[in-house]
Amino acid sequence: MGKNHFLNIEHCLIYDNRGLLRFARNDTKELKHPSFLIILFLMKTLKKLLTLLLALSLFTGLAFGASKSSKKNNTSDVRIVTLGPAATEIIFAIGAQDQLVARTDLCDYPPEAANYPSVGGFSGNTISLESIIAYEPTLVYCFAGMHDFLVQPLEDLGIKVYVSDAVSIDAVKKEVLEIGELTGHQKGAQKVVKDMDATLKRTAKLIKNKMKTRKAPTVYWEVWHEPMMSVGKNTFMNDIITLAGGKNIFENEEYAYPMVSEEAVLDADPEFIFYTGDGMGGGEPSKLFNPKGGIYYMGDDDRYVRSVPRCVDAVEKLANILWK
Repeated sequence: MGKNHFLNIEHCLIYDNRGLLRFARNDTKELKHPSFLIILFLMKTLKKLLTLLLALSLFTGLAFGASKSSKKNNTSDVRIVTLGPAATEIIFAIGAQDQLVARTDLCDYPPEAANYPSVGGFSGNTISLESIIAYEPTLVYCFAGMHDFLVQPLEDLGIKVYVSDAVSIDAVKKEVLEIGELTGHQKGAQKVVKDMDATLKRTAKLIKNKMKTRKAPTVYWEVWHEPMMSVGKNTFMNDIITLAGGKNIFENEEYAYPMVSEEAVLDADPEFIFYTGDGMGGGEPSKLFNPKGGIYYMGDDDRYVRSVPRCVDAVEKLANILWK
């Protein structure tokens, strides 16, 4: 028999349409030899064992995949570092504060935010990558322009980064819903947006009734005194003025915060002037200004400068001043 039996055995092995090795039918005498029958038995046993192992590997592979997938979709292990007051406030507003692990020195609302450790100040030169990753975050909530230098290094470390760039109230609502998705607090986020919409609807109704007898009051908003700076059309505060039923005298300016002159303000003759004083730029508006609606200091009310859900309360407050 010798090597011929092994040659015959080798020739009997073929691949079926699934690519699995099996025996071909062969009626040669060599295949009836006892030694071949033993080999045949061992091969069949091995085939069954391989089939079992394949099934087990597929099952465990699927189970591992499912485990990986559910971990990816599981938001209970989210660890958040917020790099600005608006981010921290939104996290609290939607009920995700249990996932917050660190914030900045300027995150002062709600008061409970003070109970969390700080990674530094708000500006880029007061925050380091090392101070952030020390808290092992899975999500870093930062701001366009201010924190651009951190985005790529954080993503390279496998950390999710959400960059806020809300310049309108609609953008704030969209951001709230997106953060709700990322943290697993969709219902909390939806409730926040619903409440915002209710306040805006109530304010719009007030304005509609008043506009039957009056036209939109004109507004000059001074965010900086030396040099004088106001708000252009692509700004959060311009959106607040508009939704409150006012007309920003610099609403057509392309720059977000254009430098303006006393002459330009006097020529526009606004009915109302608002300024943020020490809160943003220090000082009071020019003594040459004497608007018939009055001059209002708004520097102690952060709802006008932070892109947070409370901004709709600022809209309502401003509408009550403009339309009283």
